[in-house]
Amino acid sequence: MYKNKLTKQFFICTLLAAGLTLASCDDEVDEVKGPENTKYTVGADVDGEGYYTTTDDLMTGTISIVGSGSEGWANLSVSVDGYMYILNNTEGLTEKYELTATGPVLVDEISNSALTAGGFFRYIQSINDSELFLSTNPNDEGSVPYAIIDLETFSATSKGYLEMPTINDKSNLWVNAVVQGGSMYFGSLYGDAATWGQLADSLVTVKYDYPSLTNPEILVSTASAGMTAGYRTNGSFVTENGDIYQYNITGSLWYGHDEVADKPSVFVRIKDGDYDDYVLDISAEFDEPIAIWNAWYAGDGIAYANVTRVGDLAEWGDLSQNTGTLVEINLETKSVTELNLPKASFVNIFSLDCVTDGKFYIPVSMTGGDANIYEINRGGGADGFTKGAKLDGSNVFVNALFRNF
Repeated sequence: MYKNKLTKQFFICTLLAAGLTLASCDDEVDEVKGPENTKYTVGADVDGEGYYTTTDDLMTGTISIVGSGSEGWANLSVSVDGYMYILNNTEGLTEKYELTATGPVLVDEISNSALTAGGFFRYIQSINDSELFLSTNPNDEGSVPYAIIDLETFSATSKGYLEMPTINDKSNLWVNAVVQGGSMYFGSLYGDAATWGQLADSLVTVKYDYPSLTNPEILVSTASAGMTAGYRTNGSFVTENGDIYQYNITGSLWYGHDEVADKPSVFVRIKDGDYDDYVLDISAEFDEPIAIWNAWYAGDGIAYANVTRVGDLAEWGDLSQNTGTLVEINLETKSVTELNLPKASFVNIFSLDCVTDGKFYIPVSMTGGDANIYEINRGGGADGFTKGAKLDGSNVFVNALFRNF
């Protein structure tokens, strides 16, 4: 494990303007009651079309997302103070909706093409409940498009490109960021941009002072290799005490080759601004090769990960079959528990942020079967869960679930 401080000056179109922290729907925050039927948002892909709805009840009956929901994609969205913000890449917009008892109501929108050339963003996150941070992967020039949107005025306060450093002629291929304290941490993947080969033989995070975006540093852990940015969801999360935990993607299905396929799937930690010696080897808990595709933090040192057996994934489409297993991970005790939930396609959950009264809620969408919301008791063991509400319709895959109030 080492840290390489960069002295090269990097081009930054504009400076980010305010502190970035993670928003959470955890039950530690005093509950604010919203309008009727707005406590949770559920988004889904139904026969290839996007729908979303809000509800107060995740555990009983049926959630009618097609008949009474809104048309459109809410898989890239966040909720702040009674408003839902949707990254609508279909129309190239960032949209603001007010949550009302009769459904979300569009109140404002921003053209993403006015933020950066091309107007495409892959990730959206809330910053300190006062701003949105939009970002996507580095372009061909190695720069990350981003935008900062002030929620009070719903206007861009900063937009442009952040140039990523190279490492021994390797480029940054994929990024997603979190902020802790006065720093922004970009989980990353380094390799050859033309081939997605020659991958870095370690885990890499790029750190900047925040909000000045100065003093860039490359943080490296030799605990494993592969991507630390995550895929649908962020590969890093910040816990209550300020520690950052990361997982990596190693499977050859992701890269199209097996350069890092023999590297373990792990959780590592960034503490006090750098990787420390914490390593939780998830691969060691299984008797066959595995890969992590998505993980979520549920509070109190508990995370949940979508673990797939590499032998079940002959081709890309297999990720969307019933090949995912949900695993509970106690980051403090390093215990790993495979839950006896049905195997399902957990890989296509884009937005999941739903913890209430010490319970974690997750959609279980079975290919060729039903889609239900499940309530997981944190630390409740392999059978510590309850089957909840069913989504109506056929061929339903829930891609977003988060708490609004």
